[in-house]
Amino acid sequence: MAAELVGGAFLSASLQVLFEKMASGNVHEFIRRKKLDDGLLKKLKIKLLSANSVLNDAEEKQIKNRAVREWLAELKEAINDAEDLVDEIDSEALRCKIDSESGSSSHQVLNFISTSFTAFNKNAVESKIEEILDRLEFILQQKDFLGLKVGVQNTTSRRTPATSLVEESGVYGRDDDKEVILYLLLSEEFDSNKISVIPIVGMGGIGKSTLAQLIYNDDEVQKHFEIQAWASVSDDFDVFRITKVIFESITCQTCDITDLNRLQEKLKQELRGKKFLFVLDDIWNENYIEWDVLKSPFEFGEHGSKIMVTTRSEKIANMMQTVLSYKLQVMSEDDCWLLFAKHAFGNAEPGAHPELEEIGRRIVRKCKGLPLAVKALGGLLRSEQNPKDWERVLKNDIWESTGKELNILPALWLSYYYLPTHLKRCFAYCSIFPKGYNFLKHNLILLWMGENLLEHHKSKTAEEVGEEYFKDLLSRSLFHGTQRSFYTMHDLVNDLAKFVSGESCLRLNDSFSDVQNKSSRHLSCLRYNLHDIENLEDICNIKVLRTLILDEWNEEINGKHLIHPDQLQSMQHLRVLSPPKELFLNEGPLVMKFLNSIGSLKLLRYLDFSFTKIEEVPDAICTLYNLQILLLRSCDELTRLPNSIGNLKSLRYLDLSYTKVEVLPDTICNLHNLHSLLLQGCCDLICLPTNMARLSNLRRLNIELTNLREMPPQMSNLECLQTLSAFVVGKNCGSNIKELGKLKDLQGYLDIRGLENVTNVDDAFVANLKSKKGITQMLLEWTGDVDDSQKAREVLGRLEPQKNLKKLSIERYGGTSFPDWVGHHSFSRMKVVKLSYCNNCYQLPPLGQLPSLKELEIAGFSMVERIGEEFYFNGSSSVIKPFKSLEILKFSRMPQWKEWLLIEGSEENGIFSHLKELKFSNCSKLNEACLPHYLPSLTSLEISANHQLVASISSCHYPSLGILKIEDCPEIKSFPGGSLPPSIHTMAIKSFKNLFTLLAEGWPSNLQSLEISSCLKLFAKPMQWNLQMLTSLTSLLICGVDEKLDSFPEEGQLPSTLTSLELFVFTKLNSLNGKAFRHLSCLEHLKISFCQELQCLPEEGLPASLSHLEICCCPLLSRSCQGKDWHKIAHIPHVCTDHPNSDPGIDMSTFCENIQVVHFSL
Repeated sequence: MAAELVGGAFLSASLQVLFEKMASGNVHEFIRRKKLDDGLLKKLKIKLLSANSVLNDAEEKQIKNRAVREWLAELKEAINDAEDLVDEIDSEALRCKIDSESGSSSHQVLNFISTSFTAFNKNAVESKIEEILDRLEFILQQKDFLGLKVGVQNTTSRRTPATSLVEESGVYGRDDDKEVILYLLLSEEFDSNKISVIPIVGMGGIGKSTLAQLIYNDDEVQKHFEIQAWASVSDDFDVFRITKVIFESITCQTCDITDLNRLQEKLKQELRGKKFLFVLDDIWNENYIEWDVLKSPFEFGEHGSKIMVTTRSEKIANMMQTVLSYKLQVMSEDDCWLLFAKHAFGNAEPGAHPELEEIGRRIVRKCKGLPLAVKALGGLLRSEQNPKDWERVLKNDIWESTGKELNILPALWLSYYYLPTHLKRCFAYCSIFPKGYNFLKHNLILLWMGENLLEHHKSKTAEEVGEEYFKDLLSRSLFHGTQRSFYTMHDLVNDLAKFVSGESCLRLNDSFSDVQNKSSRHLSCLRYNLHDIENLEDICNIKVLRTLILDEWNEEINGKHLIHPDQLQSMQHLRVLSPPKELFLNEGPLVMKFLNSIGSLKLLRYLDFSFTKIEEVPDAICTLYNLQILLLRSCDELTRLPNSIGNLKSLRYLDLSYTKVEVLPDTICNLHNLHSLLLQGCCDLICLPTNMARLSNLRRLNIELTNLREMPPQMSNLECLQTLSAFVVGKNCGSNIKELGKLKDLQGYLDIRGLENVTNVDDAFVANLKSKKGITQMLLEWTGDVDDSQKAREVLGRLEPQKNLKKLSIERYGGTSFPDWVGHHSFSRMKVVKLSYCNNCYQLPPLGQLPSLKELEIAGFSMVERIGEEFYFNGSSSVIKPFKSLEILKFSRMPQWKEWLLIEGSEENGIFSHLKELKFSNCSKLNEACLPHYLPSLTSLEISANHQLVASISSCHYPSLGILKIEDCPEIKSFPGGSLPPSIHTMAIKSFKNLFTLLAEGWPSNLQSLEISSCLKLFAKPMQWNLQMLTSLTSLLICGVDEKLDSFPEEGQLPSTLTSLELFVFTKLNSLNGKAFRHLSCLEHLKISFCQELQCLPEEGLPASLSHLEICCCPLLSRSCQGKDWHKIAHIPHVCTDHPNSDPGIDMSTFCENIQVVHFSL
């Protein structure tokens, strides 16, 4: 089984791609026509096949044998040179093919292409092949000296398996994780399956087995289950072996049965009617059939039996699980230090070795929360007392170390070793990213495409193959998600990628001082300032570069450009180029020469000008006949494309998003290989080329946030189209909505605009939205005046989408009521509905009948006066409890809404029983009786411009309410008007123009955070805040004060429990009240922002408890703090102030009037 799991040697995938190119018809035809010696290519293939035969053995041995690793590097270099040569031949063959197909119509451009590249030299090519053959001959002669064997299967040395035993006192930071898994194990409520499978998923070395050991040995667990067994599975998923281990474990007897059927029968008898817990540790098997065979006897156990699985693969977890898998996260730095200290210092106190402790804490930081690395390095240093040895471990890359350090992280090596060959190349390429770098999935896939790292697939595009590769690496925990759709690699996984890529990937960073390796193939500079880097000219001498990504650097360093156009022109093997963004800040001859020099890079496949100031794309770049990806995103000086863009015959991906392009040239319709055209945010673009229908391979067209007036004619011819962000119905017949009918493969999101232009309502039916099973989100939008409300209703009725739709938005619909399909219970997967500015509608559709609806937003229904039963039920067709899944409900801009019929049920089974967020905005006529009385799950309530609803809060029962935000209630003069729910912990009060007094009573007893914004009359003397009674309040934000204040706050008005205070936009505040601050004895964080007239800190100073002080856009105060007031803040550990001469540059009077509630984190 192990041999099936291991993916094969890294270079094997490169060789496979190389062999495919050598065997291509274009190459063979070109060799025949140019009379090249094809015998040399055959010899080259034989030599490469000979090298391939020992790659598996070499890859396994390189981890411990540096000589083997260096041998692999030499072989890799020769293979790369062979790839470059074959790519040149392939490229020249492509040029000749384009030349012959284009004929005289493009004679001028093709003549430029022919002359802009070095003439093809038959003798030079043959000489190069012979030179590579000689090198391969020499390299292969060394394999016997290194003990490399032919035909070795992909196996790996057997690891010591984890057992069920654990020293609990040596485990740190896993109490919360243990508690969650214990609940899943001991509870009978969460899973209806007879036998539950609970996977623990995480990257290698994160502590999955340790957590399983803790749980397995827990006293409650041992009492709960009659039978327990632990099986270490690892890479050898042998059903017979695992079954035998479990059987022997529960019977405490040796088993000599050799037949699987008899063994499983025996196990079945032992398990019948008994509740068991099995742990299957370290699963690598992805074969469902094998798993199904293994678990067949488990089904005879008692209901409530559990199987706990540990794996680093989400794909495996999804295959085996019956409940959601538990994703184990890295440990905190404090817990890692405790673990490190235990293994590094033993019973000794770390404080006894302060120098070692300081270095040790930095080593722990380097491990980034990975307990296996912490434990291994702690054990490595246990007997070392010399600080130099500790420094060496700190500074060295673990993977580059020699000796025993190479054995400390075998778990991470196996994550790479078991990858299929095609994934190994893609993973190794990720070493171009520096540690901690966040990348977008799609950007990485495009880079893989540029480097031709994705296998060709008959029925899938390169982007789809890349999606699969990425998903696989993510599933194996080699990538992990961060925030906002970004991904990153753990630092030690990044080290692993750097190790396996060897010297082929070179990253420039702050500590880089010299470029020694002239054979590096991929060079990146991401996120770093290069002012201090020496010998940068060495970069320009790396002639074999394939990737050059220079994202952030200054235009001139030491008085010269980083890369001169002539030097760039010498990099003839570049496939991926991302020039520095700053290069185009100043247009000039050198910049144009740089751009034109790019046109000589005939192997270039990926070119990224995104976020640059480029004003035009030169014709020279449009001669790059291998170019597949051209990125011009956010080039806000770019207004046009040249007509020669149509010569990029290989172009697959063109991104013009957020440019100033006003019109696309008709020649863009000659790009028959174009798969993706991204025009999002091109606000000046009002039409598309008439012949767009000729882009027969187009799969993705993004025209969101454009001002297109209509679609070009015959869009129905784009039958490969999968993603169409919007379809604009025009007044001309060519952009008729029925053109959507033939686009059967549309997926994801679709916005249909301009529905007022539908002249024949039956055309909407021909659009056939019902058949488009891939559409999951839809916006139906009327963008102009609607003269006929009945026609609008008929159009909407015929636009009924497919039943699996998850999100529906309807905007500016002109009908007086909705057709029956809107809100019909058959839309069982609908999770989000947004209905906006349907100003003719007098009632809402029966949205309560959508069984999966989680979020509902109603806005701009100016005709609705009453919401009644029609909102919940649809007459006789109603089949479910209304709004049984709803979690978020928002109403806004409903000026005539007066009455809301609330259907009450039992407290356990009432309407809106799962509602968590409720918001009313500008529904000023809605009376106080319309606020639901009982909402058991409500956690957040927002009310704007309705003082009646605010007044009724105190009479409602919201046991889970934690956040209350109220705004724009000029009628309220004192607050609160009654007792607020005690569960509220966070409140915001904004724009209460006549609020004079904050009362001492009625506040939530658990209030921890309060925000007061734009309530100017609260600051009238004497201030009546009465907040000193709020003994739970720890955080206070006050903002939007445009009144003249001599001093703030008044003494005794704020509670002494405050730990965080922020003063934001006090434009006319003269001073801080030192006596009031003296009472804030718990204050830790203080932030003062946009207080232009505040000149200094109080004479009494700030509280001694303060640990963080931030001063922003307060020029006078900043100057004082960096001068005469420095002694008042010198004791504060963390101080951040503006430059004393900074100018916020904001009209604060206007700013205060329109201020929005802003949250700052100190």
